[in-house]
Amino acid sequence: HGEIARQVDYIIANGWTSCLEFADSDCAYVQDKANIRFGNAASCGYYDNRYWTMWKLPMFGCTDPNQVLGEVDACKRAFPDCYLRLVAFDNIAQCQTIGFLVIR
Repeated sequence: HGEIARQVDYIIANGWTSCLEFADSDCAYVQDKANIRFGNAASCGYYDNRYWTMWKLPMFGCTDPNQVLGEVDACKRAFPDCYLRLVAFDNIAQCQTIGFLVIR
């Protein structure tokens, strides 16, 4: 958890909201069967395979990195064969600021 813990510290230090998402390994990466396409062209701001299932609710107001890491472990126990990513949102800019794969 060392590198992940440092990323979580960074998220919390910036006041961002952490959120965990998971997906079955068949849908975690862009593949033909996981794609949703609108015609033959992708547009600006359109991401294939962007939507994964959210684990619980975003961790609004969480200031303890150990809580976030605990939820990573709980999600992994509940869905041992899934990929898990951590994303963070900035409530001022109203956008996703970071996202990375935690467990593959």
